[in-house]
Amino acid sequence: MRNTLVTLVSGIVVVGVLLFLTRNFFSQLSFLSKSENPVRNVAVFAVLWLLTLASLKAVLTARRMAVHVFWNVFLSGAVFVHLSFFLILAENLTLFDIRRMWIERGEAGAALLFYWSELLLPVLFALAFSLSLLRVRIWLLSRYSSSSSYVAAGLPAVVIGILAAMVVMKGPAAAQGLAGIYTLPGFFSVVLFEQIVDERPQRQPVTAIARQPLVSNVIVVVDESVSADFFGQDSDYSLVPSLKAHADAVINYGVATSAHNCSSYSNAVLRWGVVPGSFEQAFHLPTIWQYSQASGYTSTYIDAQKPPGTLTNFMNTDELGFIHQVKQLNVEQIERHQAFMRLDFDIVDHLVSLVGDDKPDFIYINKLGVHFPYEGKYPASSTRFQPAMTLFEPIGHSSRQALMNSYQNAIAWNVNGFFERLLNSIDLDNTVVIYTSDHGQDLLEEGKGLLTHCNRNSGSAYQGMVPMLVLTTHPQLRQRFESSQADNFHQLSHFNVFPTVLEILGYEHDFVKQHYGDAMFYPVERIGKFYTSDLFLPAHTQHEYEWQSVPLQTPSRFMPGALASQSPD
Repeated sequence: MRNTLVTLVSGIVVVGVLLFLTRNFFSQLSFLSKSENPVRNVAVFAVLWLLTLASLKAVLTARRMAVHVFWNVFLSGAVFVHLSFFLILAENLTLFDIRRMWIERGEAGAALLFYWSELLLPVLFALAFSLSLLRVRIWLLSRYSSSSSYVAAGLPAVVIGILAAMVVMKGPAAAQGLAGIYTLPGFFSVVLFEQIVDERPQRQPVTAIARQPLVSNVIVVVDESVSADFFGQDSDYSLVPSLKAHADAVINYGVATSAHNCSSYSNAVLRWGVVPGSFEQAFHLPTIWQYSQASGYTSTYIDAQKPPGTLTNFMNTDELGFIHQVKQLNVEQIERHQAFMRLDFDIVDHLVSLVGDDKPDFIYINKLGVHFPYEGKYPASSTRFQPAMTLFEPIGHSSRQALMNSYQNAIAWNVNGFFERLLNSIDLDNTVVIYTSDHGQDLLEEGKGLLTHCNRNSGSAYQGMVPMLVLTTHPQLRQRFESSQADNFHQLSHFNVFPTVLEILGYEHDFVKQHYGDAMFYPVERIGKFYTSDLFLPAHTQHEYEWQSVPLQTPSRFMPGALASQSPD
C-alpha cells in the first residue's frame, strides 16, 4: 500500500509539473482549430505531443540506467530554471527571456548574489521531480519491457530539435501549448543556432564630410542602473553634491527616457545611432567610432564592467576594429573589495592622460555604476541611509526601505565620487562630457516579479528614467546647450545622444537630422517611451516591438535623509 501511494504521488508530481510548465495548451488548440488549415495544424500539434509523451516514456524505461540518469538530470534542470525564473519574473519564460539571459550572461554572478533566495524552492521542486521520475520508472519497468537505449537517448533530442526548428521557421508562437520541459531547451537551441548562423553584415562607410569640430575632446559616459529620479529631476543634487559644487560646468536636462530597459540594447542604440522604427538598419549603419575616426578624432573605449577579453553590450570583434584603443579596467569582482569599489574612480585617471594631449579624442565609457547587488558597491563606512541591506542579502528577503537605502548609498558613493574626481581633475574648457545611464531601476514598485530592469513586462516607468547631463565650460558650446535646456528639460531620450555627438564632431546639421534625428541643441519632440522587447532580431523572425510609457509627472522616489558630504578618498 505504501509503495502504491508513493508511486501515485510521484505520478501526480510529474504530471503536475508538466501541466504547470505547459503554457496555453487549450488556447493553442482552439487557435489551431480555427486556423486556415485546422486539420493539418491540429494533427501536427497532436503528433508533437505524442512524440513528447513517447520520448518521456522511453526515458523512463530506458534499458541503460545511465541514459535515464542523463535525461532525468537534464529535464530536472529545465524544471529548476523554469521555476526559478518564474519566481523572479512572475511569469513563464519566453524566447526573449532566453535571448536576454544569453546576451547578459556576464551578469550571472551578480544575479546569483541578488536572487539566490529565489533558487531554494525550485531546487526542492526539481529534486522532487527527479525522484518522482525515478519512482515512476520503477513502476513502469515492473509492467512494461524496457526501451532501447538508443531510442531513449535520441528521441528527446529529436523532439527538442523539431520544436526548435518550428520556432526558427514560424516564430516563438509555434511553441505555445507544448510541454514546458522541452520548450526551454528548444529555446536555448534556437539562441545557439542564431549565434552560429547570424553573421552581422558589413557596416556602411561614412560618406558625410565633417567640418570644423566644436570642441577637441568628446566624452560619452554611460552609467549602469542609475535612475534619474534620484538626482536628475532638479538641481538640488542631494546624492551628488559634487555637481552642485560645480554648477557652472553642468547643464542638467532632467529626466530622459532610455532606449530600452536592458543594458545591451541601450548601449547599442547609443553607439550605432539607430532611430525608433528603423531597427532593421542596426547592423548596417556606421558606428560612432567610424564617424569619430572620419572627423579626425582618436577613439577610445573604456569598459569598467567586464574583464579584459570579455565583450558585452553587443560589442564584437568587428566593431572593435573601428576603435583605436580599448581599455578594460575590471578587477576581480569581490564585493566590498577596495579596488572593486574604486573601479569607476580609476576611469578618471585614464581620462586625465587622454584629454591632456594635443590630439582630439572621442571617448565612450561604460561605468561599473550601481548594478545590483547594491551592497558591496560602497564601503560599509559610507552607509548614510539606514536601515540598509546586509552584504549578500537577496532582494527576496529585503524590505523595500532597506533596498531603497542601499541603492541611494551606492549612488551617493559611486556616482558622486566619480563626478567629484572628474570635475576636480579634467579641464572642461575644450572638452564636453555627455552623461546618461543605460536604464533606470524598478525597486519593487509594481509588486510584479523581482527584476529591477530588463523584464519584458516591466510595468514600471522607473526602468526607463535616466539622467541626461552635459558637462563643459567651453563658452560657445555651453551657450548652445543652455539655449535648449528649458525647451528640452525632461524631453530628451537616448535617441538624441548620437546626433548630438555627430554635430559636435563637425557633421552638418541637415545631414544629422535627416539620418539620425534631432540633437540636443534644438527643441525635440518627447518620445516618453522605452522598448522592452527584442530590437535586433534575426531576419527570419517577425516581431512587434513593445513600448513602455514614462509619464512626464512620474514622482521621484528619493528619500531625503542625513547624508553627510564624503570623498572617494
